[in-house]
Amino acid sequence: MQGSFTAIRRHPIYYFANASHVFQVDNVLYKLCSSVLSLNSQVFDDMFGATDTSGHKELDGKSDERPILLGGTSREMFELFLEHTFGRARIGPYTVDELSSFLHFCDMYQCFHTRHFVIARIQSSSRHFHPAQLINLAIKYHARALFPPAFKRLVDTPITQLTAQRRELLGNTVFTNLVYVQAAVDQQRRIVAGEEPKILIHASDCQDPLGCDEDWHAIWWNGMGRFLLDGRNPQPYGEAVKRFKDLKFGRVSRGCKELMFKIIEQETAFAHANQFIEETCNRLVEQLIFDSSPSA
Repeated sequence: MQGSFTAIRRHPIYYFANASHVFQVDNVLYKLCSSVLSLNSQVFDDMFGATDTSGHKELDGKSDERPILLGGTSREMFELFLEHTFGRARIGPYTVDELSSFLHFCDMYQCFHTRHFVIARIQSSSRHFHPAQLINLAIKYHARALFPPAFKRLVDTPITQLTAQRRELLGNTVFTNLVYVQAAVDQQRRIVAGEEPKILIHASDCQDPLGCDEDWHAIWWNGMGRFLLDGRNPQPYGEAVKRFKDLKFGRVSRGCKELMFKIIEQETAFAHANQFIEETCNRLVEQLIFDSSPSA
């Protein structure tokens, strides 16, 4: 029976003949300078520093026959680190999987400065991540900056659209708090939909204040009420306002309409709900994500 042995080979780029140590990941050899690795990773720094100061036998890695084996990582993950460390130009953006793996490597090898770079890339690419993925990364790798915007996006995601896999990514604590927050937001949404802001002082161009009030009430209910409470596709407040402004306003004068638009654009109607979201988000960050020191 023929074995499944895979030949060991040198990496075509990251095998530097004059470097100090040979590493092996999967079936690939890399020859790299310990000083460069130590500068970019606390784990590597401790590894080489312990050998220098303890008087212990020199690490393996002086030849292809005795490489230092890096277990628990993959070629793809390690090469993301090397690509960044050696400043090689990258063609195209990182994928979601690459950024997730890169963050995992930074956590495993305590690459504090590189970690800042990876988190910044995740933030700039956040639209490609589901908010549940971002929350999972934030908690798993103690990346506080990723949590608040992801949680706020999640509040606008109907619970029914969260698959079992997404709920598992969130964990019980985040999911339970999300349910409570969405219930509070839904209650506020119903209040706003049913109670239009009143026109307290009519504009100078308003010739029919009574008719203006009546049409404003009717258009609010048939417009904002419908957008906010749509059973199939309820709109966030900001999007509902955009659609509402495109409607016909009957006897509502132009001056009154512009005045009321300024009021509803301030989102004061949702101030309580927004404050509740903010407070819940901050509490979860403190509860679930510890400050990971230089990398926080």
